[in-house]
Order: sequence, then C-alpha cells, then structure tokens
Amino acid sequence: MRICLLYPKWTTGYSIIAHFAKKGATWPPLNLAYLAAMAENAGHAVRIIDAQCEDMSPGHLLDETGNFKPDIIGITSTTPFHHVALALAKELKHRLNGIPIIIGGPHITVLKEAAFDRCFDYGFVGEADKSWPLFLERYANGRDVSDVKGILFRKKGEIIFTGEPDLIDNVDAIPLPARHLLKNNKYKIGTLHGTKNFTTIMTTRGCPYKCIFCSTKVFGKKTKSRSPGLVVDEIKSVVNEFNIRHFIFLDDTLTLNRQNILEICELLINGKIKITFEGSTRANLVDEELVSKLAAAGLIRLSFGLESVDDNIRRIMRKEVPLESYIQANKLSNKYGIETLNSCMIGLPGETRETIRSTLSFLRHSREIKQANISIAVPYPGTELYEMAKRGDYDLKLEVDDFSKFRRYNVATMSVGDLSPSDLVKLQNSAFASIYIAPWRWVPVLKKSGIIGLLLTFYRLIKSIMTNNADYITNKQLRTIKTKREEK
Repeated sequence: MRICLLYPKWTTGYSIIAHFAKKGATWPPLNLAYLAAMAENAGHAVRIIDAQCEDMSPGHLLDETGNFKPDIIGITSTTPFHHVALALAKELKHRLNGIPIIIGGPHITVLKEAAFDRCFDYGFVGEADKSWPLFLERYANGRDVSDVKGILFRKKGEIIFTGEPDLIDNVDAIPLPARHLLKNNKYKIGTLHGTKNFTTIMTTRGCPYKCIFCSTKVFGKKTKSRSPGLVVDEIKSVVNEFNIRHFIFLDDTLTLNRQNILEICELLINGKIKITFEGSTRANLVDEELVSKLAAAGLIRLSFGLESVDDNIRRIMRKEVPLESYIQANKLSNKYGIETLNSCMIGLPGETRETIRSTLSFLRHSREIKQANISIAVPYPGTELYEMAKRGDYDLKLEVDDFSKFRRYNVATMSVGDLSPSDLVKLQNSAFASIYIAPWRWVPVLKKSGIIGLLLTFYRLIKSIMTNNADYITNKQLRTIKTKREEK
C-alpha cells in the first residue's frame, strides 16, 4: 500500500507569536517517523509531509497528498490545532473521496468518540506500536480490524471503540524512526551557540508525576527506558547519515533515570561523539556530578518547569519541587556553561495579582535565568486542571469551549478569582515586558530568535509600556525608560 502521513501547518493565525513559534517549535514529527518506519518494515511505500516545516499552504498540502496517490492517509493532531486537522480531513474527503483517513495523536486519545468526526474513517488511541502494524496487516489483506485494540471505526453508522491498546514493554524493539522521509535540513533552532540543524530523539517514555496541567494518556505513568547503547547508536546513525549534530531529547524528565542518562553520557564521551543536545527535567533531579557529565557529553540547554513561586499554587498543582532547588539548579547549570530556561504559567488555581507579582519579581531579579517563558495555564482535556475548571474548584471557571483557543499565548480559556481571561492576557504581556526589559537578556533573544525576533521583542516591550499594561515593571526601570526617551 501507499501511505501518506500528514502534519498540518499549525502556526497560521498566531500573529506576532508565529515568528517565535516557527523558530522554536518547528520540530520533526517523531511520532510520524516511527509509524513510517513500522509501515516500511511491513513493505509499504510511505511519504511524510510536514506542512509546518515546509511552510505549505492548505491547497499545496492537498495537491502534494493527491499527487502521491495514497491508499491510506494519516493525520496527527493535538488539541489546539485539531480544528486544522479536521478542516484538512474534510477537504481530503471532498477531493479524494474513498481514501480512508486516519486520525491519531493526543486529542483523539483523550476524547475518543467525541473527537471522531465523520470525515475520519479510523482513529488511533494512545501508543500505536502494536496496533498500527497489526491494523496495516489486517487492512492490506482485506481482513476484519475489529480485533485490533486501540482503534475507533464505524460499523453500520455506529462508532466502535476496540478498547485501550496493548502497550509495548520492550521499547528497544521499536524500529528507529524513518528520518529519511523528513526534510531534515529545514529543522533549525536558535541557541546561545548559534542556529543549529537538529532532530528529536527519545530515551524514556512515560512520566510518574501528577502535575495537574499535564496528561499522561498517551504513554502513561509507567516509565520505560531504552538501552543506552541503542540510544547512542541512533545518535551516531543520525550524525553519519544526515550530518545532524544537535539533538532535542523529548523525554518528559531527562534525568529521571539517572543511571541511564549517565551511561548515555559516558558512551558519548568515550566514543568521542561530538554533538550538542538539550532537554527538560525537574530542578531537584540534577546534581553536580550529573550536570558536569551532561555538559561534557554536549548538553547546552536545560529547561526547568518552575511554573510559580507561590507555595500554595505549587501545592495545588502538585509540583513537588522545592523552590530552593531551582535556585541551585540554575546556578549549577550556569557554572558548567549550560543555558537554562525556566517555564512559568499564570492563571493557575489560587492565582492572584500578588502571586503573579511574586513570580515575576523572582524572575526579574535572577540574573542566572537568561530566558524565561511565561505562558497562560491551559486546561487541556485529559488533565486534572480541565476537570477542576469544569467543576469550578479554587474559583476557576472555564470560559471557552472552543479547543482552537486552547493556546498558551495571547488567549486565555479560564478565569481564576477576579482575574478574567482578558486580565490574564494583559498580565502575560506585562510579564513579558517585565522580564525582557533587562538588557542582559537581549543577547540570548538575539542568538535564539535572530534579529527579527529581537525587533519583535522590542515591539512587544514598547507596546506593553505604551498601553500601560506593564504593571510589573519596576518604577526604577520605568524612570530609566523615561530618561532615555527624553534624552533622544
């Protein structure tokens, strides 16, 4: 069979944020590359079209899909751009009537029948490492697929769900992703070491933690780690085949399996494999021995989920990491020349203007933090936060039921206490100005997002100040701005 796997362009409509989204979040669709590898191993011809990476218009994507003459079309989506996948599927049905369309990804995994629109013929739920190859074998031979666990389909107009999929225990048995089907030269990301051509890689699936804003519906809470030797073999194959030397580790918590990541580092160092990489972890899961080893192996950027400095909010969201751990982790990373990024949210349960002010004060005065990301909390389906918002816990109120609005920037879907969605958007812009007005943060922005990104940053700063939204810029900073303006 001929199988076409699609990743739609999702940054349309993001206005000024689109530049930063394209720069920092246009990543290789590793999920599709894994599915493609399984399909190729079964003898099928596969094409992956990443419309985001290739900046394809919807019309161009439709043409490219049709030109491939597929027997099956697969589309992946998350909640914020499921409407894009839905519109694409409807157009494909109109143009290529009769070709089955499959939907997969986190959104269908969580909502199942509620997201299984009539334009979709099959839906894949959760991990597809077992269900996908079995489905292809059944479908290619014209056999019944109803015994394939983890799929949705229709029978006589009725939606049938075959039950939760069988999960794979031996992640070492999964074939390497089919990166040769991607436009690898187009995936680039800004770092403090310049713009790098990169790919994504995963060493561990699953997350045991219980943060209310995350969902573990796809990989579950049980963690499964790949053998260090196989991970390093994959890295070497990427270097040799594609000349890519920067890797983003997609593990939810890079240093969760301490021994595993230490062994990976040892193999990279002893093998003299010259790469750079980045990932995310919890601030209380790093120590000097580990950080020094990561740095020696090529780690150049590490992200921590700080979220809020308020103790009550951290208790409610079950972020069981002491604030002191972030202070120490940032100092430790800087000691070894590793760029740190601390991600924060506003609009969490228990949020007030004062708690936001406390978080921003911490970020503003911490010179160790070169970059900080301020997003608005989103109650994605499948998270405890979503259920809390629907129940009205902690004075939360779900104000929007349009999933296309479930984005982290310039839009809010919940109110909390006396903070309305519009208040949160204004405060997000103020927070941005409060943090990035510091001149010592401009160089990291320039290196990461380029001159256009720096100019857009200044535009947002000026806009926040001129519209009196910069509530949290200190009086001293405002006096400095006023003096400089008068001098000009």
